[in-house]
Amino acid sequence: MKWFRRCAVVPVSLVTGLGLAACGSSQSGTPTTTSTAPSNQVAYLCQVIPRVDRLIVTRHAPGNQFHFTFPAVVTVTNAAAARAVAASACALPDAPKGAQACHVEFAVSYHLVFAVRGEKGMGGEAIDVNPTGCQSVTGLGTVREAMSSIAFYRLLGNAMGLKNASNQTFRGAFRTGG
Repeated sequence: MKWFRRCAVVPVSLVTGLGLAACGSSQSGTPTTTSTAPSNQVAYLCQVIPRVDRLIVTRHAPGNQFHFTFPAVVTVTNAAAARAVAASACALPDAPKGAQACHVEFAVSYHLVFAVRGEKGMGGEAIDVNPTGCQSVTGLGTVREAMSSIAFYRLLGNAMGLKNASNQTFRGAFRTGG
């Protein structure tokens, strides 16, 4: 997972038992994404939105520390809904450049794979979404931020069949007790 390169996981006992991760940008100048698209070009996904016909959303969460109201893997077969999510991701603003300190974040992330009509198999375009801390979206050339975008999370939730979804929906609820 890409976020391990830029986040330091803090032991549960050190952060009020929540298993939080403190995140900061790379000081070495090494990019945290593997995309080959230069920042001045439009990401491939953003160029093929009209051909997106399916979306698979896969959640990655540590152990069973969090409770979610939806399955860990959801396939969206409504092409219009999958395209709306792709368009919303492409419309997200670039994350601020330079050193930036993220708020404390949970190690919950989502891998979204968009199937593109005319490409073999599910080998479409993928992005990664971190709904906590800096709420970063990677895989679109430059790192984007979803912090100020209620629409992105709402569209993603609607596509997955979730009512009134927000970034809190995707963060999950921390399990308490035994």
